[in-house]
Amino acid sequence: MITEKKVPQWKKNEIEYLVNLMKEYKNIIVINVSNVNDKQIQEMRKLLRGDAVIRMSKKSLQKRAIKRYEEESGKENLDLLKKKIPGQSALVFTDLDPFELKRIFLENKWMVAAKPGQIAPVDIVVPKGDTGLPTGQVISELNMILKLPTMLKNDTIHIREDTVTHKKGDIVSMKEASVLKKLGIEPIESIIRIHSTWSDGDLIPADILYMDIEQFREDIIEAHLTATTIAIELGILDKETIRPLLQKAYREALSVLFELSIVDMNFIEEYIKKAEMNAKLLSEIAFRGVPAPDIQDQHGKKQEKSDTEKKK
Repeated sequence: MITEKKVPQWKKNEIEYLVNLMKEYKNIIVINVSNVNDKQIQEMRKLLRGDAVIRMSKKSLQKRAIKRYEEESGKENLDLLKKKIPGQSALVFTDLDPFELKRIFLENKWMVAAKPGQIAPVDIVVPKGDTGLPTGQVISELNMILKLPTMLKNDTIHIREDTVTHKKGDIVSMKEASVLKKLGIEPIESIIRIHSTWSDGDLIPADILYMDIEQFREDIIEAHLTATTIAIELGILDKETIRPLLQKAYREALSVLFELSIVDMNFIEEYIKKAEMNAKLLSEIAFRGVPAPDIQDQHGKKQEKSDTEKKK
């Protein structure tokens, strides 16, 4: 006879604990911890103490807790949140605005050692100076594996000059990662990143959370100006275009009026402004070095300038 598999009590306790946290806080935030070390998580817990709870649990227990909370609360989009939990993840429970939490994560990045098989996101540089490592087999590792220029000084190994061991995009091998770790080189930025967010019924994807707000604002302003310009050119009348269309019509009407051989005394100020503009233009042509046309004699040849003209 097949008996029902008994669920261990610790799993029941964990699910209960997660559900209670979901009831207490309005935001459930999934973070990816595949490239984050335990010490970084512990430090972030201290930083967020009183504002958020970070809970590391098995993915299966996280899903069961979300399903149970969905059944008990009847709130929307929790089923979508379950589908967006990656393999190695933790849940953050908080009332902080998700964008504020993202800012905190970004401002508290860690520098960590490169892992075997990892692609270098930046150039990895070993600086010159004392490594603190004693002489011995390690010097051959520095020379052969990382090809570092070394020398012995005061019984320790020194690097003679700054050396790039990996260019951006290079793969760090197991041996290279081991030697870099011995040297204490930590070139990789480790940032806790939000994978997805459930906020009191609304699901916020990561691409929205990490959007460049300033660039988005500039794009909106540019799109608005472009749309307004096109609407004005097409003569589309609405509350956004009424003023510029009236101004455009007024300018065009003045342009036609100035071409007529009559003077309308209602626009005397505009005539004066037009005359001042024309006077300034003539002044520029006459006195600001605009070249005069060449003078030719009756045979079509250019006449030589007089001595007086040359001096000018």
